[in-house]
Amino acid sequence: MAQDGIAWIVHTHEHQDRSVDWYWTLGGLAIAGAVLSIIFSNFLLAVIILIGAGSIGTLAARGPRTHWVRVDGNGVTMDGTLYRHDALHSFWVDETDKDDPLLLVSTRSMLHPQLVVPLIESSRASAVRSYLKRYLEEEEQHPHLGEQVARLIGL
Repeated sequence: MAQDGIAWIVHTHEHQDRSVDWYWTLGGLAIAGAVLSIIFSNFLLAVIILIGAGSIGTLAARGPRTHWVRVDGNGVTMDGTLYRHDALHSFWVDETDKDDPLLLVSTRSMLHPQLVVPLIESSRASAVRSYLKRYLEEEEQHPHLGEQVARLIGL
């Protein structure tokens, strides 16, 4: 297993059913924010607020997506996209939540600076850590604010 790599399947998030009131509240807050932005002559912010609220509502309504993940000698592959080791900076296996360990990989890309991959099992966490130590520097990391906000609202 360690020579060929480690592969697993993860879901993006655990789906939470939301009430109709949740969507009404989201829409009401978005409209209130957009109206205030228009009152203060910030039309672009109003558009951004409405698009953002629509995106959050859509993401909250859909079910979780399934991702195929593989860590091997070539790099980290997610859904067929290979992140080669030379395009990665460092990694960290976050085991603060023993039931849900995370693999955090910092990349050299400005558009996608960090990969956050659930490891699901603590045994997989130790296997991935020992495997990636051969290729990348282990450096303590924490999920970015956007990742934490997405987890907080269940996206």
